[in-house]
Amino acid sequence: MAVCVVAIILLLPRFFGGSELTAEITVGGETVRTLNLDEIEGMYEFKTDTSPAVTITAEKGRICVSDADCPDRLCVNCGWLDEDGDMAVCLPAKVAVSVKGEKQKNAPDVITY
Repeated sequence: MAVCVVAIILLLPRFFGGSELTAEITVGGETVRTLNLDEIEGMYEFKTDTSPAVTITAEKGRICVSDADCPDRLCVNCGWLDEDGDMAVCLPAKVAVSVKGEKQKNAPDVITY
């Protein structure tokens, strides 16, 4: 019984702990903008001064590359980034958007049998 109580106490912060998410936008390896995704109210849009041009859109708790003038648009197809470790990169423009924080979906990283 005591083991169960201790296990529950140790797991509570994982499910109810802070979920501060930040997004880092880099161009050519240089950080040009850092956003706290938990503090954004409404919609935030950022356009890079790169060729091809890249438009990044952020809302509370998530961010995405919403438009890019590059030919393959793989960065746009990444969709919304809302978890620690999510990333979208536009190689022709040398733009990267990465999310850092503690928010995680309830999915295991690895399952061992």
